[in-house]
Amino acid sequence: MGVEASGEECAGGDAWAERLARFAVEVDWSKVFDPYGGGQYGPEVLEKLWASERDTAERALTQLQYACRGDGTTLLPAAAEVLPFLVEAALDPVVTVRRELLETITEIASTANANAAWEAARPDGTCHPGVDPAWQAVWKRAVESLLPLLCDEAGDIRAPVSAVLAQAAHRADEFVVLFQERYGLEPFEDVAERLVLGVGELARHAVGRREEAIAWLRQRLTVDDKGEEPDADLDVEVWLAWLDAPCHDVRLTAVEALRHVLPDHTDPAYAVVTADVLLNWSVGGNTSWRVSVITEVDTRLGDDLPGRLTLAHALLRHDGALQRRGGLLVAASLMRRWRSAVPELLPVVAELVDDPLSDNRTDALRVLAMCGAAAQPWADRVAARLTADDESHEPARRHAVRALSRMDDVRCVAPLAELLTAPSSGFMIEENTWSGREGKADHPNFLDALTPFAAHAGRLLDPLLTRIASTTLTGRGALYSVISRWHRAGGPVVPRLLELLGTDAHLVTAAHALDWTGPRGVAAGHHERLRQVLGPPAFWPETAQIDPFQFRYLTGDDEPVLALLRSPEESGFPALGDKVRKDAQVRACIALGPLAAASAEWLRGMFQEALREEWTPWHDAPKALTRSARALWRVTGDAGEVLPALMKATEGSAREGYKTPGGVKPLLLLAEIAATHRPARERTARRLRAAARARLAKNNHFEAMALVQGLWTLTSDPRQVSDLLEELLRICPPPGSVSPTVLDPLALLAEVSATDPAAVTAAIPALLALVDTDERPVDHDTWRAVRDDDALRTTARAIVDLARRGTGRLNGA
Repeated sequence: MGVEASGEECAGGDAWAERLARFAVEVDWSKVFDPYGGGQYGPEVLEKLWASERDTAERALTQLQYACRGDGTTLLPAAAEVLPFLVEAALDPVVTVRRELLETITEIASTANANAAWEAARPDGTCHPGVDPAWQAVWKRAVESLLPLLCDEAGDIRAPVSAVLAQAAHRADEFVVLFQERYGLEPFEDVAERLVLGVGELARHAVGRREEAIAWLRQRLTVDDKGEEPDADLDVEVWLAWLDAPCHDVRLTAVEALRHVLPDHTDPAYAVVTADVLLNWSVGGNTSWRVSVITEVDTRLGDDLPGRLTLAHALLRHDGALQRRGGLLVAASLMRRWRSAVPELLPVVAELVDDPLSDNRTDALRVLAMCGAAAQPWADRVAARLTADDESHEPARRHAVRALSRMDDVRCVAPLAELLTAPSSGFMIEENTWSGREGKADHPNFLDALTPFAAHAGRLLDPLLTRIASTTLTGRGALYSVISRWHRAGGPVVPRLLELLGTDAHLVTAAHALDWTGPRGVAAGHHERLRQVLGPPAFWPETAQIDPFQFRYLTGDDEPVLALLRSPEESGFPALGDKVRKDAQVRACIALGPLAAASAEWLRGMFQEALREEWTPWHDAPKALTRSARALWRVTGDAGEVLPALMKATEGSAREGYKTPGGVKPLLLLAEIAATHRPARERTARRLRAAARARLAKNNHFEAMALVQGLWTLTSDPRQVSDLLEELLRICPPPGSVSPTVLDPLALLAEVSATDPAAVTAAIPALLALVDTDERPVDHDTWRAVRDDDALRTTARAIVDLARRGTGRLNGA
């Protein structure tokens, strides 16, 4: 990203030209570039910091920040080049972004300190660029230049410069004393808080003054006192000095600073101080901000579960609605992290379902929903909040429905049916589970709410189909999966869907839904009606058509799929593009098998063409190899024709750093074919096992899990997979993450245990750790934590019980 020449003389012609000329000479601009776009910056980007228009200065500062530290993890060469001039601008009163400049300098210095700490821990310098050797000298000069600003007349400058100087690790002992002295003179509490945090930051690097700094911070856990009033007959100047002496309440900031200095230390005094401040907090100001402060301050107590439980109880029972709301969120945070917090706090939370404040009722219902089955004793209280007559606040009613669904309570079925057809239901289709902000939020969703009620599919199916018909294409899959889950659970789904095939209103929607449920040929009696809505092959379920593959699945009629293998005119879809047609034809061969024998020579040519591609270890292109090999094998039934090529394509798959062309799909196809070809089984099993080990060594749980599943399907031998599954338990992420999560190897381990209980004996200690630990082994920041942990614990316990019973039988117990 280049920088255009500045069209304005930001602070007067002569000064502007002089600075520009100086910057051009004194900075090595070859080192100042956009680390993402690759554009080179020039002296204009520095000069714009003096722009009279604030927006111009802010844009230049943002560009310089990225040039110096990228995404915040790396100190780039530009930092040492431009830091002196960032300091120069910060010292100039005419600059409009002085505070922002100081904040940027703090961030750059913090990145440098973090990189230096990493470099010290890993002196070989691997996997990280470390710190630019030119940085330290430039940084020391910058600290010296900024030091006078600690006594600047403007409080809004003293605060950010305190943050800058707190990063001066090389002068930590000296600055600890300086900050303490400045604190005694500071009239503004926000600056005093910044000084306290600065002492905490400096104490991490101090040597001679470390213990003194910690002791000083502990003194700040009490409200600063001016001391006794002077005698009445003393000089008036003494009285004025006493009146002017600062009296700050920085207790919460002191807790934060002490936790920063001593991150692994738990002090009961922290919780006592925090409770005293929060319980006596008046409501004034921005209520939402104050609630967020309550939850943030609670997290500073770290691992002090008894102290945090005491705080939560006090907040939940407080007379102030603000404190009660904060208490609900604190309670939720504790229950997401510790299993023992649920029986401790849930009864008090349940009382707030009847809170006078609507937001508190909503949050209480949200917490009960989070706890699921554990909240069943309070189901009647929740059910009393379902209707507008009993609960005027719509979000509270929504969370009451959601809470009952999590308790498997059928009283939510009728409201769910109404919400499915409501234009604005407040329910998402499915819950986001990625690790960003939305994934950590708490939104009711239909996928979770509807799934438990297969027995009530007769009441819910028609409203669900109405919702599907009004949903965007990308959102329908999750709703169709609800129907599939109901069907697998024995719900009365198929008969009603077959009835709807006889109607015009739901014909296509019901056909798509049946595609998720029944065996091939389930809708044969509706052959002609379905042919009327037959359309071309489609990636997404179309609102007005079904494609030939769905038609074949529903009716058992192969003809429309066979037609795809003929000429464009004979297929019935002459307008299909060449690539779409070719993909559809390969898919047709895979689906039809021997019925597509006439296409064998065409597939053979495609397969040979894929074999002639030049592969490299990192080449990911030859998907055609796997697809054409699968199709040719399905059509001819001749494993010997494709196995040698697949063996060759995957022969380097166990090498460190090797990436199999096309990912692991060729390996999985190899396993699928070898299962039908006995001579290749043993060799294929060895290759899959070696490839899985190579992925485990790189913590690649995605491909490792797929390979272990393929190995188990091929061999059904517990000895081949049990040790691999133990390793997967270690590296797979917790439930709620992108699949595969730790639940996937657990589920496979359960299958292995059922076959040979002794094979999972070595995994029992790891499984018991999942079962018995109080701190949940899942992501504590999401509202799914309790549900995910329940699933994890239940599965792990079942495997342990099965293994113990099986081992006991084997030992004659």
